[in-house]
Amino acid sequence: MAEKQSTEKVEKTENPKQKHSKKGLIFGLIGAALFAVIIVGYFLFRPKAAPDDPKAKLSYSSSFFISDGGKYTLWNADGKRLTEDTYESKSDFIAGYAYVKRDGQVGIIRDDGAITVPFGRYGSIEARGGLFLAQDGNTKQYHVLTGTGRDIMVGEDLSITSAGSSSAFALVESAGVYDLFTFSGAHLGTFPKAEDVDEAQLAVNNDFGLFYYNNFNLIFDTREAKVLASFEDSRYTFEGVTDNRTQILLQNEADESKYKLVTSSGLVYDLSDCKYYAFTILDYLIGYESYSELAILNPDYTVAKRVSAYLALKDQNNYAVKNDDGNVDIVRNGAVIKTFDQDADIESGVLYDDLYGITNDGKAMFYNLDGNVAINHEYKEIWSLFNKFHHAVVADEEDEYYLIDTAGNRLTADTYERIYRDEGGYELKTKDDKYAIANEKGEPVTEAKYESTYYRSAAVDHNIWTGKYGSSDYDVIDVANKKVLLEHVNVNSFYANYFTVSTDDGKYDYYTYSGVKFYTSEN
Repeated sequence: MAEKQSTEKVEKTENPKQKHSKKGLIFGLIGAALFAVIIVGYFLFRPKAAPDDPKAKLSYSSSFFISDGGKYTLWNADGKRLTEDTYESKSDFIAGYAYVKRDGQVGIIRDDGAITVPFGRYGSIEARGGLFLAQDGNTKQYHVLTGTGRDIMVGEDLSITSAGSSSAFALVESAGVYDLFTFSGAHLGTFPKAEDVDEAQLAVNNDFGLFYYNNFNLIFDTREAKVLASFEDSRYTFEGVTDNRTQILLQNEADESKYKLVTSSGLVYDLSDCKYYAFTILDYLIGYESYSELAILNPDYTVAKRVSAYLALKDQNNYAVKNDDGNVDIVRNGAVIKTFDQDADIESGVLYDDLYGITNDGKAMFYNLDGNVAINHEYKEIWSLFNKFHHAVVADEEDEYYLIDTAGNRLTADTYERIYRDEGGYELKTKDDKYAIANEKGEPVTEAKYESTYYRSAAVDHNIWTGKYGSSDYDVIDVANKKVLLEHVNVNSFYANYFTVSTDDGKYDYYTYSGVKFYTSEN
């Protein structure tokens, strides 16, 4: 039962060449320890490492440091140098502030280049979780500071830790107690230390924080500076957080069969009806027992119905499922309204556009939630359901795939042996092993001339791809604007706000994502 108490995507691959071998793999692998990995790779669930929108994170900044010859300078995404000073060391920006060191003295800098804590005011500064631990050079007292320089705690014996370089909260330890603060200086609680108890442990996911100490779990929102829930139990860790930050899935570290769901309003549900839980790519929580048995959940997170892994899901009341007898049922508002029983099959996944892909008696077609035909065209194969770009991949002949929109309009004049969707568009592979790139509208923006292509997700504000001709020979393409930024260059690295290209003399050219070179390394 899901007990409520008051007080966190792998989408199925779209590579047609992998489809049939993957179905064989899922039924061929055996072992309970592999079930979660198999179902995640095959069906609905997001990967734990799937990035959330970096711009929404407190660790994101449009400014950055460049290191050259052991010194750091501050720049912005337009390629403008923000400081004339060079710094011997620095920290990452959290919530817009970072520690810097110049000529042996330390200070705090804002990401527009303004100094908020002057050099020389403190003898040392340590950056943790958006806060700063500074020591007075004269009195030896420690000061816990926000990025603006505001004192939030002073003492002679303080230390500070966080959950990692990108977290937005910090734990201050003093004699006998822990104090928990957000990056803004909001105080979330004081926790007395006990003898013979392990040190406090911290975790972070999508700017939610988790504090565990002495059999006590505390979950909090660093952006809102508020505690969401707390409970006594052995330690829980983040299993997933929805992109809209309304639900947090926790798993017990010692007993992996124990889950809790915490909502942004502070409700806590004990999940015990299924062996595993995960969010779909549309932030719907689903349970499962193994690679073949899924559980659709009620609004209170109890099991509504157990179904096979071949499932096309809208919500707990609307879905299509392939049953053990080989039939495919369409369920509308909780009741079976249509059954396909002539060698039927479905395309599994979640429904972005309320269109099922069902093959019946050798005919692949799209159907509405009510079971009626949505697109009056019979395909040889429906490779993928409609995705977040509102496109599906279909074929009229084997290995001749193309994109359609929700009205059935064909978007790609040519057909391809492979169409793979990435975050910013599509990779299109021809039968002679050449690749082109299409944008989010399904429009090809390059010719099929590359050995391979790659989407650069580090480019936070931009839809940037590379097309590879051969070793050290690339094009850099702004797909959203259908523009080739650079041709035939040796790309080195991509970062959130800029990228670098290796030069023939062993240096690096720095470029903005508008294609403007703004710096060349001296070393």
